[in-house]
Amino acid sequence: MPTSYIDLCNLTLRRLNEVEIDSSDFSSCRGIQALVKDAVKTSIAKINQSEYSWPFNLASNTQVLTIGQEEYSWPSDLKIVDWNSFQLLENDSLGSQFTHLRFITTDQWFENHRDTDAKAGSSGRGIPSLIFPSGQGFGVTPSPDKAYSIGYKYYKSHTEITLFSDQSRIPTQFDNIIVDGAMLQMYLFKDNAQSAQIIASIFEQGIKQMQSQLINQYDSIRDRRVFQGMNTDFFTSA
Repeated sequence: MPTSYIDLCNLTLRRLNEVEIDSSDFSSCRGIQALVKDAVKTSIAKINQSEYSWPFNLASNTQVLTIGQEEYSWPSDLKIVDWNSFQLLENDSLGSQFTHLRFITTDQWFENHRDTDAKAGSSGRGIPSLIFPSGQGFGVTPSPDKAYSIGYKYYKSHTEITLFSDQSRIPTQFDNIIVDGAMLQMYLFKDNAQSAQIIASIFEQGIKQMQSQLINQYDSIRDRRVFQGMNTDFFTSA
């Protein structure tokens, strides 16, 4: 489980040899304690901004399709989506089976499928087999003729912590890196350039260590090059 906001603040205060925060005073604390709260928030934000696909931000979503509707919105907390993860979910009553949905570009939908979907109108055209980007969301084609369900995976955007019991989603084993980032902010505030330079290097190395442990692990190598203007195995930003 990730460490709570107040515990991260108190770890930082301990490094600074300052008085720790009590949960009853957390929302109203001032001075150095308030600055540490801001520093911890900034550190967490910088860690999240340093990598799009931290595994601790991975989430799943299920979208129930509307008959005759091709386009759908992303979840409000989406940062990037894994286009290769889209799957039509099995439902015996609707006659659907688990099926991988193939990616096409928006232009390909415009050129080859949009007119046919539009002609089908609110009745829909069939079981969707393709997905494509659509503004602030995604689209499916053929347009659904039943209320099928689609599942996919995405990475959540950073959510700011506020309450003393809030958690950052960053695993506990990386608390020291969060504290290093918070210490960097405190040294910058105190105009301690030498200490800030040292801790900045430590913080950067800590993030690289996280990337090495959580992301840069390959059991096999997969060709992810783009051919003919399209790649069916990649991530995109929303």
